[in-house]
Amino acid sequence: MASPPPRPQDQLRLKPGTVAEGERAIEPHSVALWTVLSLPVAGYFFWYYRAQRDCSRLLEDSSDPWFWMAMLFPGMLLVIPYAIAQTRIAARVEVATRRSLGMAAYFALCLGGFVIPALMPLVLQPRLNDAARMDPVSLRRSRLG
Repeated sequence: MASPPPRPQDQLRLKPGTVAEGERAIEPHSVALWTVLSLPVAGYFFWYYRAQRDCSRLLEDSSDPWFWMAMLFPGMLLVIPYAIAQTRIAARVEVATRRSLGMAAYFALCLGGFVIPALMPLVLQPRLNDAARMDPVSLRRSRLG
């Protein structure tokens, strides 16, 4: 019996032309700095944009960070787009970094990040930093786990 083909989220492919073979797609950023800067809401928007951009560089998709920024800001007033934007960044970081949070942690992060946005960079930026430090070839070959 043939095994099923791998799911798209289990494979990491960089966008063509993003980086040369063996180069880092993103650079690590300070977790403490982004958490402190995210305490005021304006700082959170800067982190959110950069995290979306880094995920777009790590994943093969055409997601526009500005589109999600546009959903995030008015969404804070409308609640539902804000909740969707919060859950999406957590899911994208999981897939881009190849590290699953687990169902309970994911739910807790999304719920906590909904109320206190600074929790998102506190939890997610270290994962992006780990992916930035990994060998790009190894990262591309790794599976979500």
